[in-house]
Amino acid sequence: MANIVIMPGGFHPFHAGHAALYNSIKEKYGPSSDIYVAASDNQKERPFPFKIKEKLAQISGVQPGEFVQVKSPFVPKEITDKYDPDKDSIVFVRSEKDRNEYPKPGMTKKDGSPGYFQHIDSAGLQPFSKVGYMDYLPVKEFAGITSATQIRDAWPKLNDDERADFVTHIYPHISDNE
Repeated sequence: MANIVIMPGGFHPFHAGHAALYNSIKEKYGPSSDIYVAASDNQKERPFPFKIKEKLAQISGVQPGEFVQVKSPFVPKEITDKYDPDKDSIVFVRSEKDRNEYPKPGMTKKDGSPGYFQHIDSAGLQPFSKVGYMDYLPVKEFAGITSATQIRDAWPKLNDDERADFVTHIYPHISDNE
């Protein structure tokens, strides 16, 4: 039985906060799980193509093969099609700041039965044909920022020198490679 752990998101752009969440997932779920970051190539609202997201994720330390292009980050068939839905489990991990964002665990269907996404518990995981689990890990601040929205809002207001400094905070792995 495999445990699939997915960090779903838009990653517009992938940054140090995402890298911190990825590292927290690696620490919590470790080598006994198959860990992925699931991102789409949707550019309708934000101009970050998948290839740029992938490159920024790799610069930030995401391992090759773990950053996967999917049509829908919460229905990642491109990942789950490689697994047995009746034996393997799935956990979607988000940051605490996304706790109130859709999809939420613990919702019920119109008929009153439990929805697909449920809170993770330690009672043992059911296969992903029956349930998908949600887990939330703490947000880590970097350069006074906790979200990609803040990056997108700050960028146009910075001059060239400020942008260079900002980039080294957003992507601390590149500060030694200037």
